[in-house]
Amino acid sequence: MKVLLTGATGYVGSALREYLKRQGHDVRLLVRKESAHKAPTEGYDIVEGTVFNTNACLRATDGMDTVVHLVGLIRENPSQGIVFDEYHRVATGNMLEAAKVSGVERFIHMSALGTRENARSKYHRTKWEGEQLVQKSSLRWTIFRPAWIFSPGDGLSTQISSLVRKPLVPLIDGGRSLMQPVSLEDVCEIMSRSLIMPETHGMIYEVGGPDRIAFRDLVTKTAEFVGKHLRTMTVPFWAIKPFVAAMQRFTFFPLTVDQMKMLSEDNVCEIDPFVKTFQLQPKSFVEALPGLVR
Repeated sequence: MKVLLTGATGYVGSALREYLKRQGHDVRLLVRKESAHKAPTEGYDIVEGTVFNTNACLRATDGMDTVVHLVGLIRENPSQGIVFDEYHRVATGNMLEAAKVSGVERFIHMSALGTRENARSKYHRTKWEGEQLVQKSSLRWTIFRPAWIFSPGDGLSTQISSLVRKPLVPLIDGGRSLMQPVSLEDVCEIMSRSLIMPETHGMIYEVGGPDRIAFRDLVTKTAEFVGKHLRTMTVPFWAIKPFVAAMQRFTFFPLTVDQMKMLSEDNVCEIDPFVKTFQLQPKSFVEALPGLVR
């Protein structure tokens, strides 16, 4: 199968492109000029351009059987025009239109767990808007909504490892919200398999691991593994919000108000549907934790 992968140099894309190749697919990558140095030099067809350029999208989709669309944004930078709406709605619409014009029949779309119409966070609301475009398209689509995707060296694991080394760790609303991390390997496995599974057409899969863990417990376990005595402080959402709002414009600051909103609510799902469909037992985050922390 001829497969176009967007977001191919990102966290998930860098792993997924290898899964697709191992399955024997011919893989084309749509890569921004600024990220071209991250793209592999052999074994892939590279199209340079962005999901915001119509000609680039058409060149990338030309002759393809399937589009796997991963492009997304975890943090806005409005001063540079980098906003959720552009990356989650506009970019998705551009790829769908290019796929339609090029005669592509299959569209695999990566969204996020927690995506819904009236979500607290702008991230999840714009992900919802992108999903609506996919569902209204004439393509044979499948949507995946993964929870936090973990692997050695992933961004959140690294941040938490650094956080627990501080003298005092603030926990928003006590860190009571539940998370259900899923491994990068499992996400790549089911997304790559779905290309040749007709039963996944028109389906939305919420994807999580077997462990539901409160953020405070995650921090506590991480501190144990790095050998640090943990001191925490509960901080109400309303009390810290003004400070985060003032600091989020600085890229070095690790948190935004929108991310706070996501961290302050449970992010869990029922995993039976995707487990039964793909006959896969997801990996345990708790068991993997020692290999994630530094």
